[in-house]
Amino acid sequence: MLIEAGGDPSFLSTIPMASLGLLGSSLDWQYKTIPNNISCLSSIGEQCRFSRGKSLGGTTAINHMLYIRGNRYDYDRMNISGWTWKDLEPYFLRYEGLQILDQYPASSRKYHNSNGTMKLEYFDDPRNPWHTRTVEGLKQLNIPFNKDLNGEYQIGVTKVAGYVYKGERMSTARGYLARNDVKKNLKVAKNAFCTEVVIDDDNIARGVTVVQNLQKVTIYARIEIVLSAGTIGTPQILMQSGVGPADHLQEMGISVRSNLPVGNDMSDHHLPVVIVKVDHGGLVDSLVGLTSKAPQVLQYLASRSGPLASNSLQDIVTLINTNCYDFDLRQYSGNSSLCELADMQIIQSYIDKGLVALAKPLVKQAIGFNDQVLDQIEKANENHGLIIFSPMVLQPYSRGTVRLASIDPLQPPAIFANYLGDERDVEQMVKSITFLEHLMKTQIFKKHKASILHLNLPGCPAYKCGRVEYWRCYARHMTYSGYHAVGTCALTRVVDEQLRVYGVKNLRVADLSVLKNIIRGNTASVSIAIGERIVDFLTEEDNP
Repeated sequence: MLIEAGGDPSFLSTIPMASLGLLGSSLDWQYKTIPNNISCLSSIGEQCRFSRGKSLGGTTAINHMLYIRGNRYDYDRMNISGWTWKDLEPYFLRYEGLQILDQYPASSRKYHNSNGTMKLEYFDDPRNPWHTRTVEGLKQLNIPFNKDLNGEYQIGVTKVAGYVYKGERMSTARGYLARNDVKKNLKVAKNAFCTEVVIDDDNIARGVTVVQNLQKVTIYARIEIVLSAGTIGTPQILMQSGVGPADHLQEMGISVRSNLPVGNDMSDHHLPVVIVKVDHGGLVDSLVGLTSKAPQVLQYLASRSGPLASNSLQDIVTLINTNCYDFDLRQYSGNSSLCELADMQIIQSYIDKGLVALAKPLVKQAIGFNDQVLDQIEKANENHGLIIFSPMVLQPYSRGTVRLASIDPLQPPAIFANYLGDERDVEQMVKSITFLEHLMKTQIFKKHKASILHLNLPGCPAYKCGRVEYWRCYARHMTYSGYHAVGTCALTRVVDEQLRVYGVKNLRVADLSVLKNIIRGNTASVSIAIGERIVDFLTEEDNP
């Protein structure tokens, strides 16, 4: 039986172009973080946005749908039996249904599968000239074009495949729950909130308590229980059940069933949001221009094609190791084996000229910045299109925690993301912004009058008074999550190699919380592989 706190995804969530509008919506848990006073300083309440999907399909129902599996080294370095890349690759391939393999180089064929349940395609053409201009500018910095970031090597810029099929989002709900064999064998309890695991005096998990339609019920398991509530939800349920740090549980008045470091060592990709003004290139000039998009709507409704079946500019993805970029020559070299390990991933999105003013409440909901920043963005958008660059720190040093904020399981947990808690992450962000400054100086970006918006931010020096200090301060104000948090119920610390929770029988965890290290890519890919992995663990024990 599948217990899901959310309900069915909305029609809006099936439209690829609508992904930005899903953040902060009813399909989002809308978690808030505890301020650490050194990051997200220009977010509302200095609380970092921490979006997670609240519907069937989880975060795959609201994310940007990018398919990047990470570097093979990311899995090997965990040094855990059964969790190396060689062990996990078959599970990535099991679910992968890459429909565009014929467009990949021959060298990529062995790394992919076309027959899996999760269909993957290219997004449709957004009909935005910055789609190709961005690639051209990066090439001028000697960034190689790499047709397949999930293939032989990971470095370069590409148009990436995504979780989209025939013009609609391919969430895990669509990929798995729509299958006839799943419908036949799986019962789904929607809008049902799991509050705790029922553990008896012998530390055997017997069932779960669930709140549904304001009623609390207990559902008993015949064999065992698998928690897949994610990096935030799973540690909350475990701690409510008495599984977690003993001192914290005792402080909350909860009996300790198993003293484990649940909720510790959370790692997440984070980034400085960088706003670039460009000439609008004849895209949208006014409300009249926006209404001219009506044919695009009709095209999408009729055929699931056109710009609304695109992902704007977000499917142009860049992965590089900034240590292999010569900041003096402004050229990428990539001349050593270490250069294969990316430390920065860049994605970007586009805002039409004048759109912020026309849709300010939606923009505010989606990005979560305070009015002081939003007003400056709106002003810049009056006469310019805006490209929003997101250069993610792929291997952050900062670590956060998840704890209970209340013994009431219906209250959200206390999330201390602690972005930029380690100064090295700030320095990495400054390097990333410097790289973007160089991108602005390439011929194609200069031709279209591209320039980074220097926001006026409290406590930050003027840019002209000190460039590096300005960007350090800027990074602490404009911090943003990549929504890729992992590690709160990590392998060998909270669960064993077969994902069994230490100290409690018949209880497992299967989600991103079990990863010891964050990968160099988008975590939806590995979360699905973990789901496939536990299928074998369960069936192997049922059929010894």
